[in-house]
Amino acid sequence: MELILELRWDTVALLTLAIVAILILYLRIEKKARGLSLFFLVIPAGYIMYKVAEWQQRLPELFFGFLSGGILYLIWHQFYGQRIPLPSSDNIKVWGQED
Repeated sequence: MELILELRWDTVALLTLAIVAILILYLRIEKKARGLSLFFLVIPAGYIMYKVAEWQQRLPELFFGFLSGGILYLIWHQFYGQRIPLPSSDNIKVWGQED
């Protein structure tokens, strides 16, 4: 209980928003590009967040940020994300000067 009281909740909230944004970006990418985005988005962002939390000795905040971000993403996906069709090369439209 003392650990929860000592947390910096502003850091937890920031990490939560970052995790939700990364998960939404990663899981809304076309399936063919997910492997590439895993190496250029998810792994580097997670590593940087871990190293900064380790350096500032804020690993409990990182844990709660990952936990709450994952839960918020699951709630978003359950109520809204499933209704959005996954992107594919067929339904991606590139806007040109005529549009």
